[in-house]
Amino acid sequence: MRRVVVLLMVLISLVFGVKEKKGQKYYLKRCSSCHGTGRMWGNVATGEEWKRFFTDDIEGLKDFHKDSPNVIKYIESKDFKKEKGRMWRFLQEFASDSESIPSCNN
Repeated sequence: MRRVVVLLMVLISLVFGVKEKKGQKYYLKRCSSCHGTGRMWGNVATGEEWKRFFTDDIEGLKDFHKDSPNVIKYIESKDFKKEKGRMWRFLQEFASDSESIPSCNN
């Protein structure tokens, strides 16, 4: 029974790690040209602040990027709706109040 619990915990951590890795990929593709790596930008907000930007306050995210029409177009796109959850989890994982340190060199 103990082996099953340990195996289950390993599998869960791998699944969540994959989601963060995919979020990292989205961030690097869509955001890093302006904001730099997650190491530079991810820790400018707390986990709660990232949650608010990506779930409750999309208008605030759009307002922050108001001088970048291509970013606004992306935020309003189907791609963003598909990618935002994983990108948010990546940023939240490496938020200023997190103990994790991102590695965006991949």
